[in-house]
Amino acid sequence: MKRPRADEYAPFHSTYIKILPPRISAKKLLTQTWKETLQLFGSLPEEMGDYCYEPDKWSIKQLLIHMIDTERVFAFRILWFIRGDRASLPGFNQDFWMEYADVSNRTIKSLLKEWKLVRDHTLFLLNHCTEEQAIQTGNASGFKFSVRAYFYIIAGHHLHHLAIYKERYM
Repeated sequence: MKRPRADEYAPFHSTYIKILPPRISAKKLLTQTWKETLQLFGSLPEEMGDYCYEPDKWSIKQLLIHMIDTERVFAFRILWFIRGDRASLPGFNQDFWMEYADVSNRTIKSLLKEWKLVRDHTLFLLNHCTEEQAIQTGNASGFKFSVRAYFYIIAGHHLHHLAIYKERYM
């Protein structure tokens, strides 16, 4: 699956596409980022889950649920576009979602388990996505997106937040 062209995604997602290492497939990126996530978060003591690097910033558990939610939404958009639905999909506001994302009774381990299920679903979609389906487009957040763009955006969003974690939380 080729990388998306700039006209296959919204300008605000270019950050996620630009940070991707060159010449690596979406499948490899999604697999590698997952392995790195397990290395970074898998051995964290549970009491670190509520750590915030500054007041009013997300905790580690909130960061994890944000990445899970975002991948879930983007994977749904992939399925929507693969199935050829022509209805436009709304955007989603991460801050509104976080207001209702109660992670107070969640553990890092349970969040990683949930994310693994979501990632497996994303990889399942990718593994069964034909070249014709990869270039299908749909509308989300008022912009045209291709299926393949979302696979790469998921990987780039993941890398973006891993970099923030390394820079600000570690």
